Amino acid sequence: MQRGIPGSRANFGGVRRIDTLDLEAVRPNWLTAGAIRLGLLSLFIVLTAMVRPHLTHTSAGWLLLAGVAFAVAAAGVFAVATRRVALRLPFLDAPRRLTDAVLLVLRRVGLPLVGLAFFLVWTFVYVGIWWVHPHDAFRGLAEHPRFADFFYTAVSTAFISPPGDIVAHSRGARAATMIEMLTAFALVTAYASSFLAFQRSSPSEDLG
Repeated sequence: MQRGIPGSRANFGGVRRIDTLDLEAVRPNWLTAGAIRLGLLSLFIVLTAMVRPHLTHTSAGWLLLAGVAFAVAAAGVFAVATRRVALRLPFLDAPRRLTDAVLLVLRRVGLPLVGLAFFLVWTFVYVGIWWVHPHDAFRGLAEHPRFADFFYTAVSTAFISPPGDIVAHSRGARAATMIEMLTAFALVTAYASSFLAFQRSSPSEDLG
């Protein structure tokens, strides 16, 4: 019984089957998604740097409270997503399953958005330190600093290069900057190692 359209080149093997084409080799989807996330991160940094209102001691307290509430909500969403991924993993060891689920969710979110969350967390940490000791925490800040000043400090410190115009002065502020540099290095290292580990084992190898 003849299959296909009579006289078509597909009947004689002249046309390659669609399912044999390696589309991922033609266009890397992960690179496109990463570029979009990096662009969004850059846009957010620019918009945050343009924020003009100054913080008072009272407004900083309310802002800190809102940041804590948002962080708790985001942590809850991340925990739910991690739990769903962990339930689908084939490993029987619970700690291994949880670790792989966390790394997999971080990879799906993407390093630029993970970096954005990291910057915001440490921005609110510095706002909180300034709120507790407004006259002693930092040198180089105005009497009523902007939110962008703390965001600038967080981004610069994350790249192991604390700003020279805003200097941590109190012991708490100095300890926070050192902890941020350590955690930033650990985050990038863990993300890179998890990406390489997933690259080494393809889905076909896991199922086999």
